[in-house]
Amino acid sequence: MSITPGKNHSDRVLAVREMLSIAVPTILQMASYTVQQFTDILMLSRVGDVHATAAGTGGIVTFCFISFGFGILMLVNAMVGQAFGAGRFKECGQHLWQGIWMALLYAGIFTPFLLLGKWVFEWFDHPQELQQLETVYFEILMLFLGVKMLAGAVGQFLLAIDRPNIVLLSAVSGVLVNIVVNYVLIYGHFGFPAMGIAGAAWGTNIGVCVELLILCSVAFGAKVRSVYNTSDWSFDRKKFTELFRTGLPSGFQVTGDVLAWTIFLVGVMGLYGPEALAANNYMIQYMKVSFMPAFGFGTAVSVLVARYVGAQKPDVARHRAWLGFQMAAIYMILCGLGFVLISEWLMKVFTEDPQIIRIGQLLFVFCAIYQLFDAMFIIYSNALRGVKDTFWPSVVQISLCWSMVVGGGWLLAFYKPEWGVGGPWTLGTLYGVILGLYLMLRFHYGRWQEVKTDPVSARVDLLTVAAVEPLGK
Repeated sequence: MSITPGKNHSDRVLAVREMLSIAVPTILQMASYTVQQFTDILMLSRVGDVHATAAGTGGIVTFCFISFGFGILMLVNAMVGQAFGAGRFKECGQHLWQGIWMALLYAGIFTPFLLLGKWVFEWFDHPQELQQLETVYFEILMLFLGVKMLAGAVGQFLLAIDRPNIVLLSAVSGVLVNIVVNYVLIYGHFGFPAMGIAGAAWGTNIGVCVELLILCSVAFGAKVRSVYNTSDWSFDRKKFTELFRTGLPSGFQVTGDVLAWTIFLVGVMGLYGPEALAANNYMIQYMKVSFMPAFGFGTAVSVLVARYVGAQKPDVARHRAWLGFQMAAIYMILCGLGFVLISEWLMKVFTEDPQIIRIGQLLFVFCAIYQLFDAMFIIYSNALRGVKDTFWPSVVQISLCWSMVVGGGWLLAFYKPEWGVGGPWTLGTLYGVILGLYLMLRFHYGRWQEVKTDPVSARVDLLTVAAVEPLGK
């Protein structure tokens, strides 16, 4: 669907529908992953608190390896999306396969890191029983790192060719399978031995395999294969190099951000005592509710920006990014207002400790201020991925995050402890303001808009896809 920006009401309605058609399935997909994490920990808590804690910490360490690979493979979306928008449908499958080769290479390099799990958790100096359970969970999950990477590559391809509902279906199916397998293997039903945390890890892996099978059944099915050339598995050095060159900064960007905020939330906040750590942890649970849908809009923006850049319509690409920001910002600002207005009630859902509630109410104020600029960061970082502008955004984000959030937070915690948790969170909020504004300005005034219009390509309208391949989404 090709919608040109303008003041016509019907055009605006179609643009919103186009955005929601991708954003809503992506939001639900992310919600399914949140449900999976919740059910894993809930089911393991019936075995023991130590098992549930080990799954949480082991999962975080595993996610550090996953996030770096996903950061790279997210650029499959931009590569395929630009080819799709330009009407070069046969090229889409070639880009998919470069993503597949990248996923296999990444898994080959990083899967052996599972052997380091024991030393990683010893470094955290956790109790011995917890270390053993963390190591088991980490090692089993890392065995299927390649499957996770392949699912990421194929999923990004399907989003780019306008198949978001298939990606949603695969994610939901994977979660349901994970829950069933967890029930069987964690507790030992239907003749299987009770495996505890190992059963939960295998449940996750089996669920991911189901997800990949569903994605591949569509991506390599006869209809998609005939239109998008997904049977062309040849290695294309030029396309692979482009994916690596533009995807590597994105990988560092995602992983650097995950590591920095993990240190801030667990390490820096921990210096203020258990009450501050607890209050911060409870506040973050609500904050997830606000930024999860924004990531869905961010994915939609990345897809649409790439698509319209490929169609040589930079004005429409710019409009879709602005529309996505407006929609995400409205939702997140409303969340922020709610956080402030009912902060005491929200904290009392978790605790009756007056000190924790007091600290939590202060943290919700920073959270509310952060909302607008977090929406700006999420939307425009994805918009820049859509135009394959990843290097300098990654450098700026990593530099700011580690200097202000981690470095500045530690310094204030040590030298100005009397400022309380508000000191580090002031820097964290200021980081969000600076980064959000920088990414928005870089996108709207970036060189990517200097597009030479090809009279033939410019006439390609995405409505032609309906005529070329009448395949349901």
